[in-house]
Amino acid sequence: MDEFDLLARSLPKTSPPSPEVVDRAHTRLLVIMHEPVRRVRRRHVSWGWTAVATVAVITAVIALVSVLTPAPAPVIVPARGNDALLGLADDVARLPDQTSAYWRRPLLNGALIRVKAEKETFNVLSVSRVDLWQPRDPRNPVQARSREEYVRPATPADERSWRAAGSPSVVQQVCSPGRPAKDCRKERVSSEPTECVYTRAVEPGGVFGDRRLGDLTLADLAALPADVDGLREKLRGYWQADADSQSFEEFLSGSGALLEMPVSPAVRAATLRLLAGLPTTKVGGTITDPLGRPGLAVTFIKSEGFTTEFGADDEVAERYTTILDPRTGTVLASAAAIADESTEGLAKGTYLDFTAWASEAGWTNDRPGRPRSCRLSDRPIP
Repeated sequence: MDEFDLLARSLPKTSPPSPEVVDRAHTRLLVIMHEPVRRVRRRHVSWGWTAVATVAVITAVIALVSVLTPAPAPVIVPARGNDALLGLADDVARLPDQTSAYWRRPLLNGALIRVKAEKETFNVLSVSRVDLWQPRDPRNPVQARSREEYVRPATPADERSWRAAGSPSVVQQVCSPGRPAKDCRKERVSSEPTECVYTRAVEPGGVFGDRRLGDLTLADLAALPADVDGLREKLRGYWQADADSQSFEEFLSGSGALLEMPVSPAVRAATLRLLAGLPTTKVGGTITDPLGRPGLAVTFIKSEGFTTEFGADDEVAERYTTILDPRTGTVLASAAAIADESTEGLAKGTYLDFTAWASEAGWTNDRPGRPRSCRLSDRPIP
């Protein structure tokens, strides 16, 4: 059984992932593995917490399975170029620790798509959303809601082109050269959420859904060391338990996942200091994230040298970045693909696709209720 069979079994009333979705997921795995690859742009599909857990497991298979033999300590370089991370760590360490009954993580997946209607060609932005409520008490159920948020013109200029075409409810994706026409799907333009599914089940053992660093519980995350040396050794234990041929240094570059997890400000500060000392970390300065928020652009792994298809162009250079909140050090956006050159309908610096965390993220005492107009999955979370 592969990862998409598991997804189909967990949401039996939902159509199975299309070949283009499979292609997109496998492409993302190649990016994580640091391999340059020609990426094909596809529309994001919102799967719900079952799929979030599935993707986390897939990533864990690639990033965390390791040899059990001792390895030399990673090469630590002077952090002269990463002083912004060290300064941010100092500010984060002074923040108060806050916990509540639920950890909520609202996730927005966006993709820019070149489309046509009548004689007009323009861009639409497709956005899906996954809301997760992870309870502090492992006896309580984890709940997640997944839905398509909207597909609409990306900019005012795109909206004018859409209106000039008669404000169609369905538009046709533009095909790049050599791509089969059947793979260029139609997009339904709508500002109303659709395809809502939710899951509600107790997670065995209270394991946190993000498994990039292992099968950790909220209690495990709360007990992480708040000093760099202690945190590094704790991560070494995770690496020795579940890693493959990747080096410990490569594994450490993935410890930025802690910035997306419910850890204390002290642990987040230690993570920032650890990352600032790695040779793979680069700070890009201030940037506006896909939701319009100011943040600090950083990369922890190889993030340049990739290409994608966009509209009628099959070779558009792109780069990736992670964007951090300049106050809290948490992640505002991850795996944000940015055009590194211009082409028809696309300006350099435009977000091609992204994963962004909505502002509601964090601890809350609000108990999640049953989402309205949302179908309950009849399978438990795997």
